[in-house]
Amino acid sequence: MASKLTSRFVGQARRLLFFLVAAASVSLALQLQSGYAQNAREQVTLDTKTHAITGPNVDKDGQVTVDVKAFGAVGDGVTNDTAAFKAALASLSAAGGDLCLVPKGTYIISASGITAPFIPAVSSGVHLVGVGREASILKVNGMPTSHLLQCDGDNWSVEGLTFDMQDYVPRRMLSAITCKGANWRVANCAVIKIGRFGISAFGGDNWSIEGNYISKTEATGTYDNQSILVSSASAGTIYAKNARIIDNVITGSGIIFWGDNSTIARNRISGTGFGSGICTGQSKHAHALHVTSNICTGGRGFDQNRTWVSGFELWTLNSVIANNTAYDNDGTGIIVGGQNSIVIGNHSYNNGAGARGWSFGFGARYASSVDNASGSIFIGNSTHDPRSRGSSMTQTYGYVEQPGGLHDIMHVENDYNGNKIGPTKYNNTGGQLNVAGAQGSHAIRMQISPAMKDRLKAVAGAQDIDMSDIARRTLREFIDRE
Repeated sequence: MASKLTSRFVGQARRLLFFLVAAASVSLALQLQSGYAQNAREQVTLDTKTHAITGPNVDKDGQVTVDVKAFGAVGDGVTNDTAAFKAALASLSAAGGDLCLVPKGTYIISASGITAPFIPAVSSGVHLVGVGREASILKVNGMPTSHLLQCDGDNWSVEGLTFDMQDYVPRRMLSAITCKGANWRVANCAVIKIGRFGISAFGGDNWSIEGNYISKTEATGTYDNQSILVSSASAGTIYAKNARIIDNVITGSGIIFWGDNSTIARNRISGTGFGSGICTGQSKHAHALHVTSNICTGGRGFDQNRTWVSGFELWTLNSVIANNTAYDNDGTGIIVGGQNSIVIGNHSYNNGAGARGWSFGFGARYASSVDNASGSIFIGNSTHDPRSRGSSMTQTYGYVEQPGGLHDIMHVENDYNGNKIGPTKYNNTGGQLNVAGAQGSHAIRMQISPAMKDRLKAVAGAQDIDMSDIARRTLREFIDRE
């Protein structure tokens, strides 16, 4: 629902610079899990020894490395190590950045977080790196009164750490990690027992949240609870660009994204307790996204917006929605509400676990004359409920259109059959019949625009957009016919 999206999450804008500093030059390589097709990922190396170095170390290339234990951190799970982290990170900030090493241990962090007043804990050029998320653990010791770790600047990273938020749910909307700036990365970390937000990002260009594990013990049933929140900066006017949320494993809550020309790919989300597994902003908040190869399952609940939890709720326009899977969610599998989207090769099945009387695999939504699924094309998608026909089936239709005036939606070689009631249910109030109610694979014959045809050609040839061979072949055959 549109009401799930809010402009409350704002931050201060920073002008963006381009360049990603590699955190390298000590000995054992931490390979990030990502597998992202771009070659922008660096390899981070670090010392596996847990003893402290005597102070800032400057190598022959001028890189400064500090160890939090050199500043008094103990890591015994009892001693409060907040001051040591502040001192170590401040020393790097003063030196213009480089590597802050967190050896193996459990470090207790105050409820007020690491950040000094008005100064980000991780600033431009600083790389806070642990020896692995199973080994280097930061644990909050009370109800948070601030974000545990605030990062603001350009060319910074946080890697190889666990943040244990102890299931605290603060009244304020606080995160384990907040992120601002350009060319940054949060990778190969774990954020566990989140109370409100795991990782929050506000605007920024060319950044990535990748290869992380984020978990919530129990859903709160409120909007103010997401594993990854990407919102705007500067009073809602500056959105994320060229961002990547990839290869994360998430349990108990989902992803909300506001931004442009970005990628949400290969995330595995289960047990979301509010809204959707993956939800995007509407047209003024999100466009030209690639939402590909994600899995959203086990969404449960009837939230305060009076809707059942769905797998995907994608209001982004001019986007590619490909090769995603939604199954066993209480509500709809995949909701499309953005104009001129390419929806190809997705699979939605066994949804409607809660909303047994009204659920479907794909839903084309209409919120306003601007925010709706008009002009979109559905190619090679499939929906079904393979359970025995009758009371055990919960997914009522394969494809459903919301009333309001949807138009020019095209369907090509989809399989909407095998659901409890039927393949499709359409509503052509104020618009046209986009799909025949009797046959889900039927497509109305209409010309696609030259712009859409060019976009389809680009998708067919894009190797970084995951889709099955069948879906790609169907797309190419359709292009050849037009």
